[in-house]
Amino acid sequence: MSRIGILAGPYPVDDRLGGIGLRLWEIAQVLADAGHQVTVCTPRVSDFTHPGVTLVAGREEEVTASSDAVITTDLPETRLLLAAYEHGALLVAENAPPIEHLHFDAFNGPGAEALYRDTVARWRLQLLLSDHLLVRSEAERASTLGALVAAGRMSALHHRAGADLAALVSLVPIGYNRHSLHTAGKAIPREDARCEVLWNGGVWDYCHPAPVLHALAADRTSGLRLRLLYEPPPERLQPLLAAAAELGVEERLLLPGEPVAHRARDAWVKAARTVVITGGRTAENMTCHRLRLRDAALYRLPVVVDGHGATGDLVAALGIGPVADPGRPQELAAALRRAVVDGPERERFLTALDHARAPSGRFALECRLAPLLDLLASGHRAPDRTDRRHRDSIRALLTQHPGLREQAPAVI
Repeated sequence: MSRIGILAGPYPVDDRLGGIGLRLWEIAQVLADAGHQVTVCTPRVSDFTHPGVTLVAGREEEVTASSDAVITTDLPETRLLLAAYEHGALLVAENAPPIEHLHFDAFNGPGAEALYRDTVARWRLQLLLSDHLLVRSEAERASTLGALVAAGRMSALHHRAGADLAALVSLVPIGYNRHSLHTAGKAIPREDARCEVLWNGGVWDYCHPAPVLHALAADRTSGLRLRLLYEPPPERLQPLLAAAAELGVEERLLLPGEPVAHRARDAWVKAARTVVITGGRTAENMTCHRLRLRDAALYRLPVVVDGHGATGDLVAALGIGPVADPGRPQELAAALRRAVVDGPERERFLTALDHARAPSGRFALECRLAPLLDLLASGHRAPDRTDRRHRDSIRALLTQHPGLREQAPAVI
């Protein structure tokens, strides 16, 4: 048994959690089920409970200093990362290159270039210090391996440990654990939440439901309705409402009317017929698997997605929904109908979902976390931890960016 600290950073793990908080919570449950004592540091107090998991507000330094292994998000607080490294803890980091962050409002101001250089430096430090990296997609694994080569982390030492380099990087796709599957199975769909099409995430520049409104306007006969599970902030909601009014589909755009708590979420999502995810042709979408894929598998809902990268590639490969160009309203409307209307095509999507939802399938976290559990059981740190050149690379980065030992500027 190991003492594992999970640093959730800015992501809450309570009834207001989002995608990253939920992923960390479900990983913590699987680790605890395997016999580890897990402490999750969150930004605020939580009433979530699970045997073997303790949630604390703050206390990152205390937890870091007392943990055998520390797990972080993809952009952890580097002063804590350094503290864990110097303490000798086994370090595991969720890894994603800082591409998505360029969409954040923080990078629109006059200091954007300096802020981004600082963000990249913190990511580079994560690459150098981590004993193991978790990635969410095959594309992300490939990009991470390339980044490790560029950072000087790749070596014969790692290759001798296994030609697949699984000791250094493991694929833990977007998924769910058996506890979530059991809870979702018992949930009764809300009658007042019924809809044909569900947008089950946030609204971002690179992932936006506006194309779905154009598809609804191009399909006046089917009566499909789009529900937003979460109401966007006013600056993003108002343009969406204006577009719906201009297209004449405002009555087919449904808002939740109330904040949807995590423990009420199952009943809301199960009231839909399909999930839709439309993203832009951006570098972020080319490499990532969007967190909303979890819902497609967990609730057995076909997913309609664009073909702009890794998410569309996966949906097409698994056969769990149609892939359509969001820039072509008629094409997207036809895809929505194929996913919603009972018939041979929808049945094929559902059959494919049944295969993907198997206990040994792609979305089962218990199965996909096996390499990490093996690493934690062994306690083996990266073989280059004591390598002089590796230590020199860390020292050089800290000399070039001394601010890495200090509090990171807020970007989220």
